[in-house]
Amino acid sequence: MPILPLKRRKPSSPAPRIIPVTAIDELGFDYIIRLSARKSASIEVRADGVRVCAPHRATQKELKRWVGTKAAWIREKLEQQQQRLQQIPQRSFDEGAQWPFMGELLSLTLQTGHKSSAQRVGDHLLLTLSRRSSKAAAEQVESALQNWYQQQALTVLTEKSARVCQQLGTQYRSIRLRRTKSKWGHCTIHGDLQFNWLIMQAPESVIDYLVIHECCHLIHHNHSRQYWQLVASLLPSYPQAKQWLNENGHRLVV
Repeated sequence: MPILPLKRRKPSSPAPRIIPVTAIDELGFDYIIRLSARKSASIEVRADGVRVCAPHRATQKELKRWVGTKAAWIREKLEQQQQRLQQIPQRSFDEGAQWPFMGELLSLTLQTGHKSSAQRVGDHLLLTLSRRSSKAAAEQVESALQNWYQQQALTVLTEKSARVCQQLGTQYRSIRLRRTKSKWGHCTIHGDLQFNWLIMQAPESVIDYLVIHECCHLIHHNHSRQYWQLVASLLPSYPQAKQWLNENGHRLVV
């Protein structure tokens, strides 16, 4: 992520401002400028487009000139984003469709009943759809899958976090689940752990890495050498799990 050094100027406004910039011929892409009370500028190439985040003191002329110098890098990142979007699987909600869970593939088995439920039976995931629901079958299956993954995530991640914290001689305050776009986990300064429940579709070694990654932040709130040494002491093979998540995380979807 390129960082632009900026001249000190008096902020024009304390409130964030969003400025859309239409593609210039030589750039070939649109982007938005977001001015806020930050200290430096950065460029984010996201699934929903290019964002230039900068302090209020930055001028549009200055930022447009800077974006022009980074155009080749931005186009490369946009191409990578496009390739990643094409790799996202189009999962089926039909009978027999296979869904990943902790390194395994579970086949959907559908039935109707008085109320919706989900239960794993061997290598099958038995989903009961409510015959009283007005929702389409596919919509019910999607909702049931999301609920099931979240329930499994809360159970598994809580157990694993408690085990890791015991090894570290520390403890967390709470565990929360969120379906975020850019982060798989987060640890607050107060000891709250947050996980993206879609991680349950990853191999268990990757889930272990994510839990260890966040629990180690309870001791080191940074990514210093000491932090990574602590991670390695609990999971020497963490580079492989980290690489797997970087290369395949976008494929974990519902």
